[in-house]
Amino acid sequence: MIFSFSRLNLYEQCPYRFFNKYVLGKEEPVTEPLALGKAVHKAIESKRNLVSHDEAVLEGYMEAGCHPDIRYDDISQLATAAPVHFSGETEKYFKLPLEEDGPVLQGYIDVVQPDGSIIDWKTDRVPYGATETKQLALYCWAVNQLKTASCSSAVQGTYFFLRFRKEESFLFTSQDMEESRIWALNTANEIEEKLELYSMFPDKYKELFPANPSRLCSHCPFAIECTRDFTPIF
Repeated sequence: MIFSFSRLNLYEQCPYRFFNKYVLGKEEPVTEPLALGKAVHKAIESKRNLVSHDEAVLEGYMEAGCHPDIRYDDISQLATAAPVHFSGETEKYFKLPLEEDGPVLQGYIDVVQPDGSIIDWKTDRVPYGATETKQLALYCWAVNQLKTASCSSAVQGTYFFLRFRKEESFLFTSQDMEESRIWALNTANEIEEKLELYSMFPDKYKELFPANPSRLCSHCPFAIECTRDFTPIF
């Protein structure tokens, strides 16, 4: 399995939801926040490629599958909020081993600026700090690997919350980035070990991928299966 931050984070939040989505391959409905985020990212990227604003917004809407719960005006407003002064590569793809011959991590970085700093666009309705999740530190590790092949220098990472035109930045040191890599490596190794055990003992899926009840349960499409397998969980 090739890993991403979202996969690792989902496993940490709830192994059972991870199991349903990535092991059993059950589809999750595309929610409004996910569709809007996808649309806005596409619109910003298109504008950076000198596509007109209206056409870029339309491309974003189509990229999100013309989701019925997102509006053209919302995409337009959020895409307009992206600062025009940034430069560098957009949608920078990376695919890197977390250690030699180890699990592989992949992802897309919204903006890698010429000085090596990164920006991640956020359409969230509530802003949060740059260090509240491991995503930004992990992406800084990745861009540092692409740049220097070693985590030898600090990298600034920024969440830009488009709804509020607000930046949350942090200068990640080599130690910060190494800690994020170790978290990703340990989590990926744990998943792979459990997948191997599941291949031998498929009836033990509840022990290998237990539910983790939280406030996120109300948004989980597998809540019915969860109540069946882990009653009671609420």
